[in-house]
Amino acid sequence: TYFETVRRIIREVAPKQLYLGCRFAWVNRIAAAAAARHCDVISINCYDLDPGRTVDAYKGTQKPCLIGEFSFRSSDSGLPNTNGAGPLVTTQAERAAAYRRYVAAALSQPAIVGLHWFEHADQPAEGRFDGENSNFGVVTINDEVYEELMQTMKSVNAEAETIHMSAGRTS
Repeated sequence: TYFETVRRIIREVAPKQLYLGCRFAWVNRIAAAAAARHCDVISINCYDLDPGRTVDAYKGTQKPCLIGEFSFRSSDSGLPNTNGAGPLVTTQAERAAAYRRYVAAALSQPAIVGLHWFEHADQPAEGRFDGENSNFGVVTINDEVYEELMQTMKSVNAEAETIHMSAGRTS
């Protein structure tokens, strides 16, 4: 009823817009099936090192998938990293490598139509409003760029269309 009602209202006020539904924070096949009957895209968060298993769990919806949040934190950032989702790696180099593997794996899934890094700037060491105090940023809280991560993002993003175009194809 929720997805049906929201879709009806969106179609009334913005008939040409995609309905992304809600963003699932974990795999819920029953809710995803309900959403798929009314949504144009299934939106999910996936803080695993490899998104494949999570994306596979939503394949049964036969809808495009959008990863609304993913990220990796590094213990060499100087931040506590005690509150916040996702894997903790040792170095910024490992963080950049994890980004490369994750995005390549996600783009290799034909159902993926987009993915969003969480977030632009690190969180404060003393914690934000909900206590998260982690190294999620592309930049520090002082706007200093994590250069290796940034360069990796630029490189992978330049390859994104090619990776995705070959998704699901066999030689």
